[in-house]
Amino acid sequence: MSRITSHVLDLANGVPALGVRVELERKRGNAWVALASRVTDGDGRVRDLLPAESALEVGAYRLRFHSGEYFAKNGVTALHPMVEIVFEVRDIAGHYHIPLLVTPHAYSTYRGS
Repeated sequence: MSRITSHVLDLANGVPALGVRVELERKRGNAWVALASRVTDGDGRVRDLLPAESALEVGAYRLRFHSGEYFAKNGVTALHPMVEIVFEVRDIAGHYHIPLLVTPHAYSTYRGS
């Protein structure tokens, strides 16, 4: 199992957000380095964000959710074209599940399990 996963829920429609492009990056010095780009499945999940060949390291990571594209595909104009969540990995043995609850005009996140 990937050490970094996500789940996107469309709260405006009460459904998992299918087809949201999600990018994972890791901060190295002053730059962000791309690690993966995935799309949420029918349950709104991305189960394999950290590629198998990439070791989880202590440091800052960023998830970029292309929520504007998702809502546009559904005929809705969103306030936020994307949502970026920066989080800190402190325990390389841990699992980091970062859910996104999204509507066309608001979002929320938390550390899931």
